[in-house]
Amino acid sequence: MENNLKQIRNKRGELQIKVAMDLKTTQETISSYETGRVFPSSDMLINLANHYNTSIDYLLCRTKYDMPIDSIKPNNITDEDFILLNKIKSLSTINKAKAEAYIDGLNDK
Repeated sequence: MENNLKQIRNKRGELQIKVAMDLKTTQETISSYETGRVFPSSDMLINLANHYNTSIDYLLCRTKYDMPIDSIKPNNITDEDFILLNKIKSLSTINKAKAEAYIDGLNDK
């Protein structure tokens, strides 16, 4: 877990002290989580996941996907399809309609 905590903090360009202040704890506590000296409580895991807008499973290294819980890949979809779905999700409404029309044109009927 400690690797993902430090990685996600660095990826978001935050200092331990900033995370600590946001979560109403100390920099030493955040450091102890990141080094594995202390394991956060379930409440703190939820707070950390909310703070970083990711899933608890990502923080616990149970998934490789760093994304909000509502965006987690279902088991019944391939990695390639999931990446494509996320690309489509980021499109504007107009471009989604264009992509849908294009896909409809590709389908054999």
